[in-house]
Amino acid sequence: MAADRDSSPNSDFLDDWDDLDFPDDIISDRSRRVNVDTRPQRGEAASTPTRRRPPPAGRHQAPARHAAPARTAAKRRLASSEPIPAPARDQPSGQKHRPIAKKRRRRRLILCLSLVFVVAAAFVLHNLLVFRVKDFQVSSPAADRQVLSWKSAGGIEAYDIFDGDGELLAEVSAEDGPQYMVDGLESATRYTYSISAVNSFFGKRLSRAVTCSAYTLPEAVSAMTALNSGTGVLLSWEDCGAGGYEVEYADVSGEEQTLDAKAGDAEGFSIPDLQEGAQYMFNIRSFIQDGDSRVYSGWTSSEPITAARAADMTGVRVDEPMVALTFDDGPDYEDCTERILAALKEYGGHATFFQIGIRSADLPEKLTNMLKAGHEIGCHTYDHAHYGDEVTPDDILSADDAIEQACGQRPTVFRSPGGMTTDLIRSVCVDEHMPIFYWSIDTEDWKSRNADSVCKAVMNHVKDGDIILMHNVYESTADAVERIVPFLAEKGYQMVTVSQLVQAKTGKPPVPGTQYITANITN
Repeated sequence: MAADRDSSPNSDFLDDWDDLDFPDDIISDRSRRVNVDTRPQRGEAASTPTRRRPPPAGRHQAPARHAAPARTAAKRRLASSEPIPAPARDQPSGQKHRPIAKKRRRRRLILCLSLVFVVAAAFVLHNLLVFRVKDFQVSSPAADRQVLSWKSAGGIEAYDIFDGDGELLAEVSAEDGPQYMVDGLESATRYTYSISAVNSFFGKRLSRAVTCSAYTLPEAVSAMTALNSGTGVLLSWEDCGAGGYEVEYADVSGEEQTLDAKAGDAEGFSIPDLQEGAQYMFNIRSFIQDGDSRVYSGWTSSEPITAARAADMTGVRVDEPMVALTFDDGPDYEDCTERILAALKEYGGHATFFQIGIRSADLPEKLTNMLKAGHEIGCHTYDHAHYGDEVTPDDILSADDAIEQACGQRPTVFRSPGGMTTDLIRSVCVDEHMPIFYWSIDTEDWKSRNADSVCKAVMNHVKDGDIILMHNVYESTADAVERIVPFLAEKGYQMVTVSQLVQAKTGKPPVPGTQYITANITN
């Protein structure tokens, strides 16, 4: 048998098999399952099989004498071409794997318990803790209301809002949005509010209060009036109870400047040193002081105005008596105007001529002579055909155009036909930068056509600051002027233009659209 085994084809393979080093667990397992020694033992019957005890499992292998039968059995199976059965995986591999499995189960248990604890803690914190509200502020102030806003937070059921005295104003549901409007407030007044988040999972609980305060806006200026004042402008408005006012103005180039005005300046705030004849736009807004900052109202609508042309006051003695001689309806087609100009020139006097457009277009040289002599030219409509409400803008504008074309200068003052001034006339005169002049002494020279009557009307009633009405189209008026001018000079009266008279007596040029009866009386 030994010879046959050694000579078998598998003998070499089996010899190599003995040299293979199988894993101990496979050998040990195979030993337990198939290593039954069928060889007869000493002192026993050959037919009685004996099962060897498998080697103990562990880190170290059993002695070689226990492993040899397994290797022999393996060789026999290979020699007989029988397949080696795979180790059963459902069988325990040994005691050494049991501690590892226990550790893994312990870790899984700890992880599950930790996860449950975290979820439970988050739930408790979410429902028990109430965090403070963030970004609480007054977001949209107005004169009579304030809008409160804040940053919404998850898990909050509502918000309680309190006033400065701790009284509850409102409980705002979280679903209604993070804002609340308080109305019916006083303007230019500081209000204080506080807010707390509400959670009622285990009874109502409030977060720590957050506080904010802000002023309501001051009332806006309802209207502003801008009037010419010398080479400046006089602003006036209704005081709305603000702490102060900010005035903004810009010229035609768009360059802006701002000035601060006090509450007491509402009746008259002067802006001096504007460019004569230039147009300006004016705005005003009220403010209250809040520490180092200001709380402003809205701006008024822009108010345009053209700076007045200051009168040439050369030779005028402001502290001495003066009167203004005025002449309407010219120039004349005779020599009345030339006689009047000569009398004034002899005594160093000046006058104002309110001329008609159609006559000025026919007699441009007479207007030119007036200007050269230092007199003032005014407008008396185009043809003196309309009075009062019948006067149209074209009656005034056509006359201005005709006079400007005749002498190269547009009229600077206006007199209404018959003295009947309307709102329309005032409006057109504002646009044309012309103040309006009535009179304090009417000589009625147009009615009497008598020089003595004209002289008496002046000499018996004249006083300082008077505006005297005559016409430079009657010979009788020219006769009277040649007597009146020496009389006034002898009495110490300066004879000046109407613009010089107002500026001398008030310190400011006359205002366009305003009608003067004397230097100090208007209507």
